[in-house]
This record gives sequence, structure tokens and C-alpha cells, in this order.
Amino acid sequence: MYNVFSRGGIMPAFILCALLAGAACQRPAEHVQREGLFTQIIFPYQAQHVHGPTVVSLPGGDLLAAWFQGSGERWADDVRIMGARLKKGDTTWTEPFVMADVPGFPDINPILFMDQQDRLWLMWYPVIANQWETSIPMFRTSSRYDTEGAPEWDWQDVLFVKPGDETERGIQPGDRFVEGVARQLREYEAYMNEELLPQVPAEEHATWRAEWNAYKRKLDSLAKGENMIRSGRIRSNGSETPAELGYPLTRRIGWQTKNKAVFLGTRMIVPLYSDGLDCTLFALTDDGGKTWSYSNPVLGGAGIQATIAIGSDDKLVAYLRDNGPAPKRMQRTESTDKGVTWSIPKDDVLPNPGAGFDMVTLSNGEWLMAYNHQESGRWNLTVAISDDEGKSWKWMKEVENDTRGDKATSSHYPSVIQDERGMIHLIYSYHRRDTDGARTIKYAVFHPDWVKGS
Repeated sequence: MYNVFSRGGIMPAFILCALLAGAACQRPAEHVQREGLFTQIIFPYQAQHVHGPTVVSLPGGDLLAAWFQGSGERWADDVRIMGARLKKGDTTWTEPFVMADVPGFPDINPILFMDQQDRLWLMWYPVIANQWETSIPMFRTSSRYDTEGAPEWDWQDVLFVKPGDETERGIQPGDRFVEGVARQLREYEAYMNEELLPQVPAEEHATWRAEWNAYKRKLDSLAKGENMIRSGRIRSNGSETPAELGYPLTRRIGWQTKNKAVFLGTRMIVPLYSDGLDCTLFALTDDGGKTWSYSNPVLGGAGIQATIAIGSDDKLVAYLRDNGPAPKRMQRTESTDKGVTWSIPKDDVLPNPGAGFDMVTLSNGEWLMAYNHQESGRWNLTVAISDDEGKSWKWMKEVENDTRGDKATSSHYPSVIQDERGMIHLIYSYHRRDTDGARTIKYAVFHPDWVKGS
């Protein structure tokens, strides 16, 4: 009999069934089972908006999932963070329960992960004024998560994001955040002129440059706080000169979560993004969240919702959702100093339709990506594996592929992890368009060998 945890073949369906059940294979009404792959919906279809899922494997063997749910997204004040468990040995998820709810505010995009002290983290963001630019990231931690429903939370706090230098008397000349934005814009403009524009018809160059110049002015202005000019003082060589200066409103609020943290030694690195700044930022803590520092801003191509892989020599590689112009590709940025400084984002090889995705560094060092393998639409959910740190993606398999056009189901916004046994757990939004009010969160489990077809 094939060993499900070996690296030598595809897992037979009956073994996967036994793995999930530990007894009789009791399946929910909605499931798909192919050789080596098992998928199921976590809860019955419903009319409410359910989106932005995340999943974590708990030390005892349970899986814990979370998502946001309500009558909309940022404009719906009833949105809260919901969760469900797949108990070790069970085949069906528990009834959903509340994981977090700031009453009267939309709660969006949870992420779950375990830290190196076996604490469970939940991070998400309430949207204060029903616009993404007013998001405030929050987090909860728990050491008592082996419960029937939601974990018992030990701590909750707001992550007050403070990149750049001190600004008690206004943003000063030479501020690190302002300089970081300017540097990324300069480098991205050079990249655009040298590599992107040659791929664009010559008659479109003037439009590209006009749009870029307007975009550049906007980001430079927001970085300098010119949307909040107040009286301040320029400090230089121990003296102060009165001046009208900008204050850092836009760079201190509006930060959002999408994908889980990664760890390098004692350092925890959490990817954040801002729709207001079209910017990615990485939050860093070396003391378990007591204090935080922040990377340089990563921007230029409107890349957001980073997911991080760990390469050789502790090099970090992050892939960003492409909210910018064509070609629609995942954008790649790199750090060689444990997340402190990152390169400009450049278009990479995998397509991206402006939709979220996630990846995981496997126990053997390979990278696995879960994403929509298309430049528009969200009906093809694919997993791909790279054994050369993203230079190529040699193996791909479709988890979902609905080709019915306007009626195609959207399978998107995945979260992916690997458990200690080597199994891959994938969770994603599953929104049917052939039936009104038919939305749920879907779960898939497989071994990496299924992707390789070996």
C-alpha cells in the first residue's frame, strides 16, 4: 500500500478518505474527490458575503479556519470574523462561530498563524470610516485554543503602524519614509522605461507616462503628508524654525492584512498593504509582538497583498498582487537583510488577474503557490510548485476550473499551509454565479506529490 507521506506517488482516494476520517468515510453533501485530492465546502451555501479565508494547523492536529462574513465588505457595518474547526480525525467542519467582532465596524481579512512559542495569532482590520484607507490592524493571541469553538483569547491590541522618522512637529526633511517612497519611485520609473514600455505599442507611451506622472505626484504628496498640512517646526542642528508641514496620517492608518506571517530565527515578519498608498509594507518584531519596526515601503506597480517565501541563505522573496497596468503578472520583491529593506517590485512569470493568492515554503525547501492562473477572472484555481526559488514553476495542477463564462464559479483568495505530516491544506472563497446567494468557503487537502503527478 502506498504511504501517503512518502514522496513516491499519488495518494489513492481511499487512503485519503481514511486519513481524513480515521474511521468510516462520512462526507458532507458537497464534496469533490479525485485521486489525490479531496475538497469540501465548510458550511452550506448562503446569501451573505463570505470571503478572505485563512487556515492554521494547531499543535494538537485540529485545523482552524477563519473568514469575514456579512452583508458586504468595507461599507457593511455588520461584517465580522467567523471561524470553524476541523477536529483531528473528523471529516466535517464544526458549525461556524465568531472569532472577532468590533461592533458597528466592518472586520476584514483575517490571518491565522502559530508563533514560535506555540501561541495562536489572529490578525485582521476594522475599517473605521467604511473606506479601505481608514483600516486599523488589530491582533489577538491565544495559548488556549484546544476548545470546542473559538479560542480563549489571552490578549488583544491594535497594531499602531509607525513607519519612518518621528513627526512630533511635522514630517521633517530627509524623513526615511518620504525618502523610501522617492527611491522606489525613481527605481521603478527606470525599470518602467527600460523594461515595460518597450513591450507597449509606441502610440500608448504618452498615456503611460502621463498616468505615471500623476501617480508619482499622488504618492509623493501622500508620503509627505500634504493631505494634512498644519503648523510645525523644522528641526536642524539643535534649532527649530516655524513652518507649515505635513503630518503622517496616510502612512499610519489604512494598513491591511491578507497573508500569514513568516519567521526567520526569532523575527516575525507580517506583510501589510495599503490601498491608499498602493503600497506594501512589512511589519517586523523580534520580541513576540511587544515592539515593532517596519521595512521600507515597496511600491511603483500598485502591488499589494504580499505573500512571503524563504529562500537559500535566508533570502526572503515576496510576491504581490498586481493592481497596476498590464501585463497582469505577480510582482516579485526581495530582501537579503531579514525583511528590513526590499527591492522594487518587478513583474514575474505567473499571471495574476488582480486577485489575492498565497504560498508556503515546503519542508523540503520547495515553494508552493495557490493562485488564479489567468490574467482576468477568478474561476481557475491552480497550485504550482517551484524547486528553483521561483525561477520556474515546473509542476501545476488545477484544483478548480469552471469554464462556463458568466456562470462560472469564482474560486479565489486562497490561503495555504503545510502541516507537520507534509499534507497541504488549502482554503478559498467559493462564490457560485449560477445560483443566487450561493457563497461559501471551500477546503482542499492533498500531498505535494499530487501536484507533481508522481
